[in-house]
Amino acid sequence: MGDKYILEGMIVNGAGLGGEKSGHVIILEHTTSGDGVVTALEILSVMARTGRTLADLATQVPMLPQQQRTIPARHRDQWEGDLKLRKAIARAESRLGPAGRVLVRPSGTEPAIRVMVEGTEAGLVVELADELAALAGERLN
Repeated sequence: MGDKYILEGMIVNGAGLGGEKSGHVIILEHTTSGDGVVTALEILSVMARTGRTLADLATQVPMLPQQQRTIPARHRDQWEGDLKLRKAIARAESRLGPAGRVLVRPSGTEPAIRVMVEGTEAGLVVELADELAALAGERLN
């Protein structure tokens, strides 16, 4: 069910490649849902075109500290309409700066909200993830 939200974010941002920590990867040129075989074939294609190993290609992916929280929420679909929560997300994004990001979305499989925070400073990432999770739990239950 997460594919739906990945695809939505890709369309909004004009991205051709999207994915999530669970391993769902969408390559919009080939499909609109996560498909492991398509992902594997695309990786092999890049390796063949560039002559680089998978290990070498992996070094090009920046790994930033990331925290994810799952918050039980009776009103998970109302998060976008909650002004206090939206302002807190905007403040968190501002504190993280251009290298950071915050993703908030309803779970596709359970009555919950997912909060992901990523940035260059691990301590700040944990702090903001905890703050947003607490606020989401308070506001959406």
